Amino acid sequence: MTLIVTEKPSVARQIASALGKPTSRKTFLKVGDYVITYAFGHLLQFGYPEAYGEHYKKWRLEDLPIVPREWKLIPISKSAQKQLEEIRKLWQEADEVISATDAGREGELIFRLIKEHIGLEKPVRRLWLQSLTPEEIREELGRMRDLSELERLYQSALARAKADWLVGINASRAFTLVTPREVFSIGRVQTPTLALLVDREKEIQQFVPRIYFKVRVGFSVNEHLFWAESLREYEEQDAKALAAELVGQTLQVTHQELSEKKAMPPLLPDLGDLQKFASRAFKWSAQKTMKVLQSLYEKALITYPRTDSRFLPTDMKKQVRSIAKALNQVVQGNWVLVESLNNAARIFNDAKVTDHFAIIPTGKVQELKGDEQRMYEYIVARFLAAFYPPAVEIHQTTDFAYGDHKFRHYAVHVREPSWYALLGGPQSEELLPDLQAVQVNDARAEKRQTQPPPRYTDGTLIAAMETGGRVAEDEEIAQILKEKGIGTPATRAEIIERLVEMGYVQRHGTQLIPTTKGIMLIDALREVKLESLTQPELTGEWERRLRLIESGEETPQAFMWAIEEYVRQIIETLKKEESAHLLRKKQNMPIARCPFCDGFILEGQKSFYCSNWKEGCSFRVWKNMNGGVLTADDVRRLVAEGRTRMKRFKSKAGRTYKAFVVLDMEEKKVAVEYPQRAASSSAADTELAHGDGEVAKPSVDEVKKRATKKHTNTKDASSTDTKGTKKGTRNARGRKRK
Repeated sequence: MTLIVTEKPSVARQIASALGKPTSRKTFLKVGDYVITYAFGHLLQFGYPEAYGEHYKKWRLEDLPIVPREWKLIPISKSAQKQLEEIRKLWQEADEVISATDAGREGELIFRLIKEHIGLEKPVRRLWLQSLTPEEIREELGRMRDLSELERLYQSALARAKADWLVGINASRAFTLVTPREVFSIGRVQTPTLALLVDREKEIQQFVPRIYFKVRVGFSVNEHLFWAESLREYEEQDAKALAAELVGQTLQVTHQELSEKKAMPPLLPDLGDLQKFASRAFKWSAQKTMKVLQSLYEKALITYPRTDSRFLPTDMKKQVRSIAKALNQVVQGNWVLVESLNNAARIFNDAKVTDHFAIIPTGKVQELKGDEQRMYEYIVARFLAAFYPPAVEIHQTTDFAYGDHKFRHYAVHVREPSWYALLGGPQSEELLPDLQAVQVNDARAEKRQTQPPPRYTDGTLIAAMETGGRVAEDEEIAQILKEKGIGTPATRAEIIERLVEMGYVQRHGTQLIPTTKGIMLIDALREVKLESLTQPELTGEWERRLRLIESGEETPQAFMWAIEEYVRQIIETLKKEESAHLLRKKQNMPIARCPFCDGFILEGQKSFYCSNWKEGCSFRVWKNMNGGVLTADDVRRLVAEGRTRMKRFKSKAGRTYKAFVVLDMEEKKVAVEYPQRAASSSAADTELAHGDGEVAKPSVDEVKKRATKKHTNTKDASSTDTKGTKKGTRNARGRKRK
C-alpha cells in the first residue's frame, strides 16, 4: 500500500480523483493501492516555553533568553492530535509514503514535522505539484523526487521556524515584562510591517496642507472645447484677476510636440500582484484574496497561488498552447497570440522561476459564481493579455503663452488599444491640430490643496512589504527590490491580520490605521536602540541567508548561531534599567489633559476616556464613531483647539458626510458639529430624502433658512457606540456604567 499525505483535504480529493474512482473513509480516501490522507495545514508546532521547563510558565525577565537545546514538537490542537494519530496508523501499514504537501518551503516543513513526530522509517518520495489538474498529477507521479533532493529546502524552513520562535517568544516576553500594562507581540515580519504603518501615519499627522490656485483656460478648436492649465501657481487674488482678464484674449502657441509611447502588457501575476489588484478593484483584504485563490487552486482551475514569481519555465510552452486551446472556446480574445507564444522572451524565463512559477489558469473549465468568478476571469484576462503586443499611445504637449503667463494642454490618444481591451487603460483623448494661436472662451481660478500621503490599504501595504517600503513604479525594478522585501507571499496576509488581532492596527473601510499601542511599540523599540526589529532589512537579511541554506552556501548551524546571539542582545538591552524606565514612562503617558476636569485622557480598546471616569467625568470619544475613525492625534487636536479636523462619517442610510467633532464646554460633552452651508445657486439643487424614499427639491425659503443657520447643529458624540447607536457610557474595560 502506498500512502500519500497532502496538506489539505481538498488536495487529497483532487489527487484521488486523478487516480481513479476513490472510496471515501472518515480520514482518508482509497484508490486501488493508494491511500490518500491529509493534514489541515500545520498540525505541529514547537512547544511553548513551559515544554522546556515548568518554571517557564511564569514570565520572568531573569529566565530570558529561552534557547531550547532540544526542540519539542506539540500538536497545535486536539483535532490536530487526533488527525496525527490517524496518519500514524496508515503510516504503519504503508509500504511507501509520498509527500504531496504544497510545493514550497512551508509545505516541506509541514510534511517533515509530521514525519519526525511519527518516527517510523518507511521509504519516502516527494510529489511536487504546481497545479492540480488530473494530467499534471498523473504526470508528476511518474517523475517523483527523492526526499533527499529537498533536504536543504527543509533545513531552511526549519531554521526559519526556529528563528521566528526565538525572536518572537523572547522579545515579546521581555517587552511585555518591562511594560506590564499590556501584552505585546514582536516578530521579525510583523514589527517592520507595523513600522511602515506607523511611519506613514506620522507623515499624515505632521502634514501641513498648502493652498494654492491654478488658472484653467478653455478654448474651442473645430467646435470642440479644450482646456489648458497654468504652469505657475498663484495666490487667490492674482488667480482671479488673471482669469477675469483672460476671457476674450489670444494665447500664442509656443511649443507643440507629439511622441509615441508603447505600453507593454503587465507581467503574469504572482500572489502579491493579485492581492494588490483585489484590494484596489474589489476592496478585499489580502487574506480574503488568498482564500479565494486557494479555493480556485483546489478546484484545479489555477496553478499554485503562493508564489512570488511572475514568469514561466521554458518547458511549459507546450502546456501553455494546450491551455489556449482549452479556453479559446469559452473566453473571447486573440488566443492565436498565445498559441504562437508572442512575447515569449518576457514570459518564459527559467532564471526567474524559483520553487513556483506565475499564477495562470490550468485550462480546466468549471461554472463559478460570485467572488471566485470575478477573480478567475481576471486571472484568465491577465494570462491572455501577457501575450498581446504593446498598446500604442500618442502623447501630445502644447504650450501657450499670454505675456509672462504660461499654460499647457496635455493629451493622450490611444492609437492601438491592444491589451487595454482586456484589462482597461487610459481613456483616449482628442489631439489638437497644428496651431499658431487660440482665443480664450472661458477662464477659471481653481483652488488646489496639497494632500498628505494616503493611508495604507491591504493592497498598498502588500506592495510596500514586497519592496521593504521602497517605491518602484517599474515592474522590473520592483522584481529586484523583492529581494529586500518583508515576509513571503504565503505569510503577508496573515501578518496583516495578526497586527489587527493584537490591537496594533484598526481597519476603517479599506484603510489600515495604527493605534496608539502600535505607535508606542515602534517608538519605544527605536528609543531603546532596538530599531533593527522595526527595519525591513532584518527580514530581508534572513530571507537572503535562508536562500543560501537552500543553495548549500550556508549551514543552518551558522544561521542559528547568529540568531541566538541577536536574541541575547535584545534581552540584554531590555534588561537595562534605563530601558525599563523609558518604556514604562512611555506606556503610562496620557494622550492629553482632560478639558472637563483635572484628569488625564487615556486610551482604551474602543475609546479615549478620562482617568477620572469613576468620579463622574463625562469625557469620552469613541474610536469608531458614526462610521468614522478617530485617532489619538484627533483627540489631541480636539483638546487643544476645541475641534478636530473635518472628518468623514456615514449616516444610518449609508450616505457619507463630513463634520467636526467638537467640545461642548457648557454641557461638558463631546459632540458632532456640521459645517455651515452657505446660500448659493448650487444649494438650491440639494436633495432632501423623505421617509418614503422619494426625493424632493427644497424651496427657495428652505435654502435661505439653511444658509442663515449658524453651524451649531450638533449631536452628542460621547454616547455613540461603534455602530453609531446610542448606548450607555462604558468604562475602560467595556462594561456599562450605571
